[in-house]
Order: sequence, then C-alpha cells, then structure tokens
Amino acid sequence: MKVRPKPFPAPRNLVATLAQGRTILRGAWFLIRTHKLVAVAAIGVAAFLFVLMLPHDRELLDRVHIWRGEAAGTAQKIAYFLGTMGDYPTYNLPLAILLWFYGVWKKSRAWRRVAVACFLGATLAGLFDDCLRLTLGRARPDSHMPDAFYGITYAFKGGFQSFPSGHAASVFGTAMALLVLEFPLGVLTTLYAVAVVWARMELERHYPSDVAVGSIIGIYFGLMVGYGAKILRPRPHR
Repeated sequence: MKVRPKPFPAPRNLVATLAQGRTILRGAWFLIRTHKLVAVAAIGVAAFLFVLMLPHDRELLDRVHIWRGEAAGTAQKIAYFLGTMGDYPTYNLPLAILLWFYGVWKKSRAWRRVAVACFLGATLAGLFDDCLRLTLGRARPDSHMPDAFYGITYAFKGGFQSFPSGHAASVFGTAMALLVLEFPLGVLTTLYAVAVVWARMELERHYPSDVAVGSIIGIYFGLMVGYGAKILRPRPHR
C-alpha cells in the first residue's frame, strides 16, 4: 500500500496570528463605522491645528532650535539618531516582530495580539498618511523651496513629502495601540513618539503643522486598532 506523504503543516502561531489580525481589523472597522463622531472630531482637530499653525510654521520651527553652539551639534546628532531609528522599517516593524516572538516564547496569545495591534496601528496610520503626503506634495523645510503645496506632480520627488509627517503617524499609531492594550509599554512608546516628533522638527524635515496632523492620524488609527483588538466578535447595533 502506497503511503502518501503528509502535507507540511503551517506553523500554528502564524495561522493564529493571521486570524488575530483579521479579528482586530474587523473590530477596528466596527468602531470606525459605529463611532463616526470620533472620526469627525479627529478631522476637526487636525484641520483646526493646521489652519492655526500654518501661518506661523516657520516661526514655530525656529523656536524648536533651543540649543546653540556645541549643544546644537549634540542636539542634531540625537535628533538624527531618533529620526533614523524612529522610522517604520527600523522601529515599528521590528518592535511588532519582537513582541510577537515574546508572545511565542511565553506561549501567550494576548502578547501576540498586542504585537499584531502594534503592527496594524502603525501600518494603517502610515498608509492613510501616505495617501495625503504623496498627493499634496508640500515642500520640506530643508528643501530650500518656498513653503507651498506643489501637488501630486512633485509629491514623489525628494523634498516634497512634508505634510503630514509619516514618522509622527506611524510612531503614534503604535504608541496608542499599546497604550490601550499594554499600558506601561504604551507610556514608554508614547514618550518615544514625542521624542521622534521633536527630532523630525529639529532636523527641519517637517513643519510643526506636519507633525501635529500626522500625530492626530496616528492617535486615531492607534486607538481604533487598540480598542478594536478588545472586541472579539464585533456585531452591528440593532
């Protein structure tokens, strides 16, 4: 009798993680659909801050540079480190992977869910942010171009992706999701998110209005994902 080889089983943890990701996305979408006022409030706050800060962006950016002389060089080095390490591929993604492996090591489904929420919060915020900055084409402060929105024609060129800040959106997307699901870790990541936002302004890669709107995008999607992860079986209101 010919024995058929058994198919190679997919790793159980990966399959479970995909299922968790689907559940979290369903929960987040459920909250987005049933709490439209939260989205309206986020848009309203972002629009208000943008209109309020836009005429004073250059003045506010100059006030960020509070260090002078040798201290200014040190601040630049710290900002460069934070800005480089606070990017999506160097911070958000590795952090989610690290938390996932920790959950596998501890055999904890809860920690794997935290890792998935960490990943989704940053990813959704970053994707939404990219849709705006790759369309509006605002010149970066260090591009030596007049502060203006040059449109999609320039948006894919270097130096024209200032508004809103992608770093701010992704780091706050991760921080808010963790703040909901794992509060102590969320506090640390929130403080780090604030440091990254400062670094991007210190390096003159973004205006204050860029990081303000980017942060609100990250906060909104991070909270939706964080609370969505707590909804095991989202169901519409009757």
